[in-house]
Amino acid sequence: MTISSALDDLLVRYQEAYQQAAVPLMTEANGDWRAPIYVGAPTLVDDSIEFVKWQPVRQAQALDFSALMNALEQPFHQDFVEYFSRWFSADLAVSWQQHPFWLLHMHGEEDAERMLSNQAGHVLMKRRLRQSMTLFLGIAEESDDLLITLDNESGAVGLEFVGQNQHETLAANLAEFLAKTTPRVVEFEH
Repeated sequence: MTISSALDDLLVRYQEAYQQAAVPLMTEANGDWRAPIYVGAPTLVDDSIEFVKWQPVRQAQALDFSALMNALEQPFHQDFVEYFSRWFSADLAVSWQQHPFWLLHMHGEEDAERMLSNQAGHVLMKRRLRQSMTLFLGIAEESDDLLITLDNESGAVGLEFVGQNQHETLAANLAEFLAKTTPRVVEFEH
């Protein structure tokens, strides 16, 4: 199974889970972005946070990692590049063996710029700490310091705390990880 087919399948399962639960797909909106995933007008919550309905949208042109890879003088694992070069989407609430995670995605072009900048900071931190290079894919729900990362050399998906090495391998590769994740339905509260 390829990353693209595993990700496509996960997004189908994700949307079906929400449809079966009769819960709309909602995400926090960024009013400064013209995100293609936003559907309709945002709903204001707590006088400051806006939520909006969303749907995944295929990227018309795959995200280009070449400038960042050249600047870092480091190629990124192809699985990672393929994962972030296929869809614009809100972050996905998933479970892996009963553990709740959020798989990160990009709402649109502006969010892609932010993600690339954050990845650069992560890679530079790993270099400074003389640790094996990983690229982050998501976070654990119970702790913002617990990252889901992809080992840039082996392609293994694992867990690491910020500033630490991967301490647990979840799957040998990203396609396997995506295929074994289960969508979680998270209700929008307003």
